[in-house]
Amino acid sequence: MNAPRPVAIGLVSGADDLVVQRRHAEVARYVEAEGLALADVLHDYRDRLTISQIADAARRLGAGVVVLLGRSRLAGAHARLAAELGRHGIRCVLLGATSSASWSPGR
Repeated sequence: MNAPRPVAIGLVSGADDLVVQRRHAEVARYVEAEGLALADVLHDYRDRLTISQIADAARRLGAGVVVLLGRSRLAGAHARLAAELGRHGIRCVLLGATSSASWSPGR
């Protein structure tokens, strides 16, 4: 019997629908390549989601991983986001322009 795949959520932002769709697809490709199950992709059109809102969404959806694109505003706060998620055993992965590194205190 196959074990359930770990769950991930993504976070994308952009000024228009086309940009958001491309970034959504980028997150989905990464999640699939890593063998994760994509629970949701949060669309932050105005770059206003807070660290606590993202952590709450990840916990609510049972995510073990949050995928964040390096082009988002929150990429600059990656260390703070990763620390908050890590308190709940959730890993934060940063993709793209800023860095391809991930921080993994949890699962």
